[in-house]
Amino acid sequence: MKKSRFLVVALLLCSIVSMSFGYSMFFDAPQATGGTSASLNWADPAAWYDTCWNIAGGPFGFIPTATDDVFLMSDVWDDDSGDPASNVAIVNSDAVGKSMQIGYWGQGASLDMEDGGNLNITNQSNIGLNGDAVVTQNGGTFSSTGVRIGGNAAINLNGGQMTARSDGFVVGDAGGGNVTMNQTGGTLTTNAFAVGKTGSTGIYNMTGGTLNGVQYGGNFYIGAIGSGAGSVQSEFNLGDAAGTGTIQMSQDASLAIDSRNSMLRGWGTFDLGGAGSTAARLWNDGVVKADGYGIDRDLNLSQFNHVETYSAINTGTNGWYAVNHGRLLLPAVAVVAGNGSYNWGDDAYFTSTNLVNSFRVTFTGASEGDISAALLAEDRSDVAAHNGLAFVGIWNIDQLAFVAADIAFRYDDAKAAELGIDESLLNVYKLVNGAWAVLPGTTNLLSNQISISTDSFGTFAVGAVVPEPVTLVLLGIGAVILRKRSR
Repeated sequence: MKKSRFLVVALLLCSIVSMSFGYSMFFDAPQATGGTSASLNWADPAAWYDTCWNIAGGPFGFIPTATDDVFLMSDVWDDDSGDPASNVAIVNSDAVGKSMQIGYWGQGASLDMEDGGNLNITNQSNIGLNGDAVVTQNGGTFSSTGVRIGGNAAINLNGGQMTARSDGFVVGDAGGGNVTMNQTGGTLTTNAFAVGKTGSTGIYNMTGGTLNGVQYGGNFYIGAIGSGAGSVQSEFNLGDAAGTGTIQMSQDASLAIDSRNSMLRGWGTFDLGGAGSTAARLWNDGVVKADGYGIDRDLNLSQFNHVETYSAINTGTNGWYAVNHGRLLLPAVAVVAGNGSYNWGDDAYFTSTNLVNSFRVTFTGASEGDISAALLAEDRSDVAAHNGLAFVGIWNIDQLAFVAADIAFRYDDAKAAELGIDESLLNVYKLVNGAWAVLPGTTNLLSNQISISTDSFGTFAVGAVVPEPVTLVLLGIGAVILRKRSR
């Protein structure tokens, strides 16, 4: 045992006790059982120790009350590796605490919530911020004022109810580690939600269950959103090949994706209970990718009121995508009668679209109505056959009466490069009577935009002719013959 290290820890933790009316209580199953790895019930008095008043680490002989700060830490008295699996607290009955730390001072611990468990933390719960932590909830209820998950932590919500009552739920807070949360069932209720907010990578995989309660002022954040942090990875993955989750938000809540390593991917609906209010903004400076996982499926973000961005210029790879049979639905854009210009998938205040796969329409003689559009993956069953053509973007734009319209598509230049397509050879194609007809257009290679004029909406694609394999073979044979003749 390293006495000097322990004394430093003890003194620091004792200062916490001096500021409260309760105790600082430490859950240590290995110490209680005399082993190196153990699981004990939260309700077992033998598991709880007081390191401040008893340097030898004597047990309290009782379990925490609502005035006690609780720490789940592996082997406080031994300088071990802090493996979360070595110290597991099982909750299957009523349990309380004033605040909770899972994984602390370089130590690790796990919390298992089972059926019948009802854990109520009066203040905030910090999971893995100063150590390693694993939380698995298969049933029961876990409620705290707010939940902050950082450092190295894994959260598995398979059933039951997890609640952050008023101070939000953050996956990937301070600590500089990697946080992964997997939700396959159960319900997470929180007024505010963030993944990858500050110093820790945050990845949320939701393939089942429900996430609800997000409100105006709290909102749903993916990434740092304008703060100094931003080098971390932030991902919210909604759904997989087998299923997806349910997301319910208030009509005033917004979704925001940061420009730095931040992505929303998958399929399902952000449900605002119908059309969102004017406060319900879809802020995107990052990547939104509709992924059907091999089946025609939608990522539906259409209930937000409008699209906004934080950055005035964004000409990188940030934007909108549809892959693996996916289709992306974004907010409709209101059009007033007469002449005017409108952006779909980008900020209304911009005079040119910047996000990948957005477009700008300039009308002559438009009727009042909406621009409703969808971005489609090339391999969807509702995309007409296009043999000999390779597409980098496909849009279905609903009909709206107008005399004429100029459309500028911000095409996916990265995909063009991936397919080996020279951008100067790109064209806009329109589906006419079941066949793809090329439209005369102008390409701006600097802004990665291609513009056309049309008198009606429909299905449009940006792409190029790809030589057939047989043609390539013939070209190769011809080259060989020419070389032989030149000898």
